[in-house]
Amino acid sequence: MIKSRSWTVTEPWRDTVAGEAFSSFEKVFALSGEPVSKDKESLVFCLEIENQRYYIKQYHKTSGIRSWFGLSRIRQEARNQLWFNQIGLPAAQVVAFGEEHILSRTMRGALITASLDGTRDLAWMAKNQSKLFSNRGWVTRVITQVAEITRTLHQHKFCHNDLKWRNILVSEDRDAPQVYLIDCPIGQRLFGPFLSHRFIKDLACLDKVGRQALSRTQRLRFYKEYRQSDHLTGKDRKIIQKVLLYFKGRD
Repeated sequence: MIKSRSWTVTEPWRDTVAGEAFSSFEKVFALSGEPVSKDKESLVFCLEIENQRYYIKQYHKTSGIRSWFGLSRIRQEARNQLWFNQIGLPAAQVVAFGEEHILSRTMRGALITASLDGTRDLAWMAKNQSKLFSNRGWVTRVITQVAEITRTLHQHKFCHNDLKWRNILVSEDRDAPQVYLIDCPIGQRLFGPFLSHRFIKDLACLDKVGRQALSRTQRLRFYKEYRQSDHLTGKDRKIIQKVLLYFKGRD
């Protein structure tokens, strides 16, 4: 079998202690820790180096046809996070990433990101009924940032495809919360007739928990911020109707 590996440490972490710890595919796959999350393909755990925490995501196997053509979830997730960083969207910083191939198929891979300390994902905060949701100022600032991020993605014809509250981190700062994007392995740029449908999916993913945690006024505020409009048009009402019906019969 013809086996090959690729590995990259991004510029800010080269020639650092963390960069050395994550300097090769072999070193990263020799690391272990208490699992943060786990599924059939990947394992995520946390490691602290010089008072900075890092999340190591090890893909132990890949599946699907994309793995044969250089479009694995590993590469897609690293590429998306790097792109978020590049265009100035608040997102987890990529420290290192790489893959192992046998012939043309991606077999294993890893992605390391720097921890965003002092944050929680929005789904966790909603599930645990964070008192911050009763702070109108905090909610408004979070809504504005999430709307701006979503609008920016869509203006670039980028569909997140899993824009759920669990994939959005927010600082618990009462007066100046900061929102960040994480975990986007299936996001991509699309063109043509699929684009508007995927935009609806992103909005519906956000509203799925939003309808439980936010008031109708707050949800409408999000949509108006997203559209950068003070008034709803006939087109807006059709979009909202599609968002509301998107998951009907799918749960």
